[in-house]
Amino acid sequence: MLRKRSIFLVTFGLWAGWLICVPADAAEVRGDLSLLGQVRQGDQSRQTEAPTDLYGNFIGSHHGGDFETYFRLERDFGLDHTQTDFYAGALHLPSTTPGMDVTLGRQFLTLGPGGAFVADAGKISFDPVGAPIGFTVFGGQPRYFEPTYSSSSLSQDEQIFGGEVHTTRLKDGRLSLGYFEQDRDGRALRQLATATGSQSFSQLPGLPHVYGSFALDSGKQNIDQGTAGLDVFLSQPRLSLNFESTYYKPQDQGERVIANQNLREDPIFELFSISDMLQFRGGLRYMLSRSISAFGDYSYQSYEAQDGHKVDGHIASAGLLWLPGGDGLEVVRLEYYLFDSNGGNVNGGRMYYENRVYDRILFHTKIDVGSYVKVTNEHDTAVTGLLGVGYILLPGLVWEVDFEGNRNKRFDYDYRFDFLITYHFDYRSNKPALAQRTAGTSEGWETLGRRPVL
Repeated sequence: MLRKRSIFLVTFGLWAGWLICVPADAAEVRGDLSLLGQVRQGDQSRQTEAPTDLYGNFIGSHHGGDFETYFRLERDFGLDHTQTDFYAGALHLPSTTPGMDVTLGRQFLTLGPGGAFVADAGKISFDPVGAPIGFTVFGGQPRYFEPTYSSSSLSQDEQIFGGEVHTTRLKDGRLSLGYFEQDRDGRALRQLATATGSQSFSQLPGLPHVYGSFALDSGKQNIDQGTAGLDVFLSQPRLSLNFESTYYKPQDQGERVIANQNLREDPIFELFSISDMLQFRGGLRYMLSRSISAFGDYSYQSYEAQDGHKVDGHIASAGLLWLPGGDGLEVVRLEYYLFDSNGGNVNGGRMYYENRVYDRILFHTKIDVGSYVKVTNEHDTAVTGLLGVGYILLPGLVWEVDFEGNRNKRFDYDYRFDFLITYHFDYRSNKPALAQRTAGTSEGWETLGRRPVL
């Protein structure tokens, strides 16, 4: 905790000092602040909890270079608990070589099918002007926050490094070949030879777009991951199809569970699977009219559980999306969903309504009703409802309050009060401006839809 806070304070101080030293005629500062809070009864403790999270993203730029931070400050006023997560703090250095970009610090790395990491790393990208190919090299130490890919029981002594060569002038497409390695406690977990590609065919009927990725573990001689997908319009532009299939095999130890967690490539997946996983996903979208569209999605997964039995899972949903004005300022979404696996099944429906027609007032409501039956013969119906009202105080500054009610197996009734304050600013030394988020934009509501779980 102290280490995270120290890193955050030092980096923030360097960022602020760098901005102070920047000449006044060349500085730009922009950022986003989101304050999220909730008052609720704890699921385990049954005590009143009041978690409040401040998410911040700041970017300062000067003469082709910039510094970016992204962090979370959390305080539970009910349980007297504090936590700090410093997700990113990277410096993008200007280069005298055209086409070269150098990034140092804590940053997001999403190169190839090896996975997405937050790492204290360095990255160099070089796309020579006029050349048909470019390349990227990187290396660093991954960091983990909150319950994600890793856990506190795993060793944090990890390193990742690699690189890729990619095309820069391929018409309507892109191809890259690379290498990715992940080490933990001095052992090589993954040594992946990777390939990713995509291509659009604008001259063919249906405007098909194909994409795929492939990763071969050269050390263990097995396919680690493979994905292939297709987007296409069928018969007419109003009907679109997406199909994707994935093969995933992080487990390389045969038909047994790995006793040493530090040898697991994917610590979460390998808790319940000792084999590979196959997944197929498909979706259809059909525009019934200018304001009404229908959709359907289906996903199938299959893997071998630890007891040697195959587990098949099905996820499906279908519904309607209605835009009464045709401009997205008013949205009605109705959906039926289904989850089915060896552990049981869930059938449910949800309704969502959003209104941004009025000048400064934002309104939305949703209700979700789901009935489940478990393999243990437990069954129940869970109900969730939410009502929210927001107001644009100033351009870029939005306040919102929500009231949420739940009924489920754990709570006969559960009421929660939420609040959300978002602020976006963009300042240039010789042209101050506040980026407007009026009722005609959806950024504030997209932030709400992606809000982290409190």
